[in-house]
Formats: sequence, C-alpha cells, structure tokens
Amino acid sequence: MGLRYDLQGAWSERFNRLSYFDPNATNFLTRFLPAGSPAVRGDVFLVNSRNRNNIPLEKIDFSPRLGLAYSINSKMVVRSGYGIFWIPNYVSFSLNPLNDMVNAGATTYTGTVDGTHPVNTIGLPFPAGISSPPGRSLGVQGTQQFLTQVVQSITEANPRDHPEGYVQQWNLDVERDLPAGFFVSAAYVGSKGTHLAQYSQQINQISDTLLAHAAAQVNPSLPNPRQNVTLVQPTPNPFFVNGQALALTGSTTTVGQLLRPYPQYVSVQLAGQGSYDSVYHSFQLTIQKRFADAGSLSVAYTNAKLISDTDTLTSWLETGVGGIQDNNNLRGERSLSSQDIPQRLVISYVLDLPVGKGKKYFAGASGTMDKIVGGWGIDGVTIFQRGFPLVFTNGQVNGTTLFGGGSRPNVVPGCDPSTLGSATSRLANPNGLSASKSFNTTCFAAPADFTFGNEPRVDPGLRAEGIDNFDFALFKLTRFATNERFGFEFRTEFFNIFNRTQFAPPNTICCSASNQNFGVVTATAPGTNPRLVQFGLKFLF
Repeated sequence: MGLRYDLQGAWSERFNRLSYFDPNATNFLTRFLPAGSPAVRGDVFLVNSRNRNNIPLEKIDFSPRLGLAYSINSKMVVRSGYGIFWIPNYVSFSLNPLNDMVNAGATTYTGTVDGTHPVNTIGLPFPAGISSPPGRSLGVQGTQQFLTQVVQSITEANPRDHPEGYVQQWNLDVERDLPAGFFVSAAYVGSKGTHLAQYSQQINQISDTLLAHAAAQVNPSLPNPRQNVTLVQPTPNPFFVNGQALALTGSTTTVGQLLRPYPQYVSVQLAGQGSYDSVYHSFQLTIQKRFADAGSLSVAYTNAKLISDTDTLTSWLETGVGGIQDNNNLRGERSLSSQDIPQRLVISYVLDLPVGKGKKYFAGASGTMDKIVGGWGIDGVTIFQRGFPLVFTNGQVNGTTLFGGGSRPNVVPGCDPSTLGSATSRLANPNGLSASKSFNTTCFAAPADFTFGNEPRVDPGLRAEGIDNFDFALFKLTRFATNERFGFEFRTEFFNIFNRTQFAPPNTICCSASNQNFGVVTATAPGTNPRLVQFGLKFLF
C-alpha cells in the first residue's frame, strides 16, 4: 500500500496578464444599454497580484496505490492492483499562457489586393499603426473591450469551476506455469477517466428549447424554408453605440445571437475544462513459450471496449475523431470512443534454428561446414487488429450549427448499414465507372433543419479496415577467431512482407449533394507502407 501526494501549481505570468472568464459577472457592456435593459452576463478579467493564476490551485491530489501478489502454489500466482493518477493541467494546450486570449492582438499586413500592385510597402508596412496586445496598461475595461470587440470568439479558463482530471486504473491477473516451458497469464484490466479535458468546451450554444421552437417554424413549402424562423431574423445590434460596434459586427445581428447565453460573443469556450469521462474494460491473455535451444514465442490477445464522451486534446491533428454535437447535453455524446479497439492479437517470436554444431541437425558439423549451416535464426511480429469505428458528420447545412452546435446525420429506422464482402471488393469497381460503397449509404439521412441527428458521436457498428501485418527477419551469426571472440551478424528484414494494403476509412460526410465520395474509400491509411526490405550487418567484438 502507498500514498502519493502532488501539488500541481497553475500557470502564472510575470506581469499578471493572464486572463479568465467569469460566467456570472455583469459584462461591462451593460452600462451602454438603455436603462431598464437586462444585465449582460459573462466577462473577461485579468488576474491580479493576490491571485496570479487563472485556474485554481488544487490541494486534494492524493493518489493511493494498492498492490497484491499471492502465490497459490509454486506454479500459480494471483496479482492485483489499483491506483489513482492525476492528470497535470499543462497537458491542455489551451491553458498555456502562449494561448491566452491577450495574445490574440494582431496587425494586418496587406501586401496586395489584385495580386500585382502592392498596397502596404516596406517603407510603410502598417499605415494604421501597430495594434498593441492588451495588458495591464489597458486596464480591466480596455482588455474586456479588446476581447469583446476585436476577438469576439474567446477561449478562456474558468477559475470558479475547473475540476481537475484523474484516472483510476485497476487489474486482476492470474499467472500459471504450464508443462513444456509454457507460461500463461489471464488478466482483467480496467480504467476510468474522470473530468477529462478537451482543448476547450463550448458554452455559448443556444438552448435546445429554442432550437426545437425554430424547427417547428421551418416550412419546406416556402422558397426559403427558414423564412418564418424567428432565430434567423435580423434585429438591431444593441451593442452598436454611437456608430461603433462594441460587440459583434455592424448595426444589426440576428435574434438567435441575442438569445445565446453570452450574446456579446460569437463563441465562448472554456479552456481545458474537465467535463468529460471515459471507461475502459479489457480481457488480456498472454501465452509465452521458451524453447530449449534458444528463442521464445509470445502470443498476446486483448478483447476490450472503450466508452467516452471525448477522445482527444488535439482533434485538429487527428482524423476520425468524434466531435460534440449538442454542448447542452454532454450525456448524449457518450458512445464508443473513436480509439476503441475491440480485438488485437500480436504474435512475436525469436528462434535460433537448431542447425549446426551441437544442434539437433548437422550436430557433427565443424570448420567451414559449421560456419555455413550454423548460426541461422528467424524473428518476427504479426499483428491482427480490428479497425477503428467510423465517425459520421452531416455535410448539409443545418441550423444547429448557426449558434454553437454541431450536426450529425440521422440513422434510418430498420436499415442495416453494414455491407458484406472483403475490403478490396468495396473499392472502385473493375470497370472504373463507379465506386463501391463500404456501407449502405441510404441508411443515413440529413436531420430536419434545427434538429440534431440521432447518429451517435462514434458509430457502434461500422469500422474502418483493421491491421493484418507480418514483419519477418532472417539472420545469420558467424563467430570466428580464438574462442570465437569476434562475430558478424547479417540480417535481412521484411516489413509488411506480404505487401498488404491497409486502406483509410471511407468518406463519412453525409447528406451533401456535392459529396460523391460518401461511403467510398479513396486512400490508404496514413503511416502505412508497402513492403520494405532492409539489410543490416553487425560486427561483434
């Protein structure tokens, strides 16, 4: 048993220029509104000398550890363990001072408009002057006005409610020695992530009730089906004062914009907010065999399931990651993780061939004959793995995306989207006239305007192609000189020896007439290579 304690300090900055968002504060714009107008909620502030951090200093990071090993007999052992592991706050890039919104100030340089004639010159590159980034010199209101008027879409920390993420891990393992040099291990391994963080969490989405009301107003029989929808109607911008837009842009905006939780901003995202969770369960079986001569064989099989409502901190670097559709209903985002791998089998081996002096075959070989037939060996790794689940998006314009939400397609009731056949049979047809579909695309349809689709964040049944890969090596070790103190090892290594192609996931952008590739595989998986052969020579002394 053990107990670890961490005190994870938060970011600070030398001149206290870090900013944060207070969702309950009265925004400075309220003073510019007509008397009797409701107060505008939510504003940005700079930290101060008393509290220099824009996220709280957590003091509860106790991490217990519990381990158990019990020998049932000389050949069988039971092992188990449990631990809590806190996630450092610096893993969220959006909390880094480099990404603080006070760094959003920029000075635009216009080189040319028509591609030929220069506009801004080297002698006068910034005729309107250089925009200084906000800091303490601007004062609190100056910073607020900059982030509201210039930036408009903010990503800020919320020090009043910023739970710290942690992971619980546990396992139960039974190990057994078997006859003939075999060893087997069967384990249950699980983990649970709590208060996991995405890069940011959108909190300025219009309410689901208002979206439902807008959906009821859509009239498909009209030339413009949204003609009667209140949310999209233009209305005067209340933040347009004395000919200047203190928030938003222009003298008008939409009704829907003013009904968002924080109407003065186009987007409000909480940096590294710990609002997400995950749970993982797996059965892991390992079988090992040690050979009497020299070498070993290992077979590892995992059957697992990973469920979450978020997948990554770096969605902009990755493909096939499930995005949030309804920020007001994170429970509805719970699904398979886009990183779920239900089955994985890895076979690895190293074996010196029993040929040569003192071995099973040609045991009496000596001299040159032994140098030729002895010292051979093989090794390799074989991987079979199910593919990652598919992630669908709605490519048709939907009103849910106008005010902070996302959009996924609907699944047609009673329709089976799976398609039988091998991966290659679902590529382009041999006649070249059309492409086969990896799944039944008619099972997906665009949701009604201003409504969310019922397709889960990550599809529970459809997957990309998995991995069937064979790596193999043949090596020859030749010893020479007195007491064989020198040696040469020559290796020939084959990566993807059978030259198998792993295809990328099919196109999963639904419901757009301009997307003719929906359901079609158009590329190989990133990072995969054709057969690669390499040779190596090593001198041992």
